[in-house]
Amino acid sequence: MFMKDENYIFYNIITFIIRNVGHLLFFDKVIGKENIPLEGRCILAGNHTSNLDSYLLFRSTKRVIHILGKIELFNGPFGFIFKGMHLIPVDRDRKSPGALRKSIELLKREEVIGIFPEGTFHKNSIILPFKPGVIKMATESNAPIIPFVIIGKIKLWSRPKIIYGKPIYLEKIKSEDKLKYLENVIIKMIKENS
Repeated sequence: MFMKDENYIFYNIITFIIRNVGHLLFFDKVIGKENIPLEGRCILAGNHTSNLDSYLLFRSTKRVIHILGKIELFNGPFGFIFKGMHLIPVDRDRKSPGALRKSIELLKREEVIGIFPEGTFHKNSIILPFKPGVIKMATESNAPIIPFVIIGKIKLWSRPKIIYGKPIYLEKIKSEDKLKYLENVIIKMIKENS
């Protein structure tokens, strides 16, 4: 679904190229994209493996995804690209209440948020402890979390894949530590698909 708002022209062009040409460069595969709702608010949350992870999210759906990204991306020479793609800047050195507020506001407007709860990526296959912002977003906006895992390296002519699981509705989770619950769901998905 293309956004008609003129603010999304750049986003539409880039995601069109990603969806129609990108797979020729990376031979990537999207599994379980039917778990992403065609409308309504949701949070896509999963493991972080490289700076190219967002590419796989954009390949997954025609819906606009507002991805949280480190503020350093916006300060470099290609900052205009990240602004044009409607990423939400996050300062990892200090709390970013503005990023959290913006995300919740977008969710309440029935938008899609993409987040990597680890906050950074690393070379090991084991994920880092999740940061709590994803749970706060879901709780305050009453949005389901769609867990995903990225398997394989995203590099030229590699075969990475992104796999989406069933939606998680926090109000239905009995565990008191909902952040740990989400983390365990994603760890299990990584183990099942590695």
